[in-house]
Amino acid sequence: MSEIIKDMREVSKVARAFMKNWDTGVLSTQFSKEGNDFPFGTIAPFVLTEEGDVTILISNIAIHTKNILENPRVGFTVFDMEAVNKQASPRVCLTGTAELVDSKNDPEKYAAVSERYFSFFPAARNYFKAHGFYFYNIRPDHVHFIKTFGQIYTFDAEDFWHLPTPDWKGMEASAIDHMNTDHSDALKKYALKYLEQDTDEVTLINVDGEGFHLKVDDKIYYLNFLNSAFDREGLRREFVALSRDS
Repeated sequence: MSEIIKDMREVSKVARAFMKNWDTGVLSTQFSKEGNDFPFGTIAPFVLTEEGDVTILISNIAIHTKNILENPRVGFTVFDMEAVNKQASPRVCLTGTAELVDSKNDPEKYAAVSERYFSFFPAARNYFKAHGFYFYNIRPDHVHFIKTFGQIYTFDAEDFWHLPTPDWKGMEASAIDHMNTDHSDALKKYALKYLEQDTDEVTLINVDGEGFHLKVDDKIYYLNFLNSAFDREGLRREFVALSRDS
């Protein structure tokens, strides 16, 4: 049995890392029928922002979108979809408020959110050719994290979940390009050391203040840095530290 984590900030970090290794969760909205409210669930691809919000892309004709417009309070659950014993495997349930990311009112935020999402789901760019699709950010208020049997953590997001915006935000593309172009050997070392994947097909696709996503062959993995990297020097330092540790 794994050891119980006592530091709640570490609990949050472990929960976020778990979520970042998956690309789909269950979005729960409130469906109103004849004056009665019922929970309404659907699967939704997602990414986490650098600050820990959940970004989803949903159609304006979907029932869950209509539900959000009537009541933006939602739940979002991520679990290990590949586990044989899902009851013993990790899962995270967040409750919070869904907010439209408006391209007109906040074009800078929209650009950051959309590009981060498209880096994981490039085919989603084509969705906008069909009908209206909109990005929503779910800002968690409450977190329920089950790591395994006997390890259940429940806490307010305001205390431990939210992260500062990295001071290098907006420069991710150049950092990612630099790593893929000039340090591809280091990326392969990360894949071999931490993921036990021996292949030449390794690409850095995204980075945040706690770690980064590697695409290894056709699968995406998330790796934590040894320490946080919310400033430019920290970002460089943490990639170097992992390379040395490899």
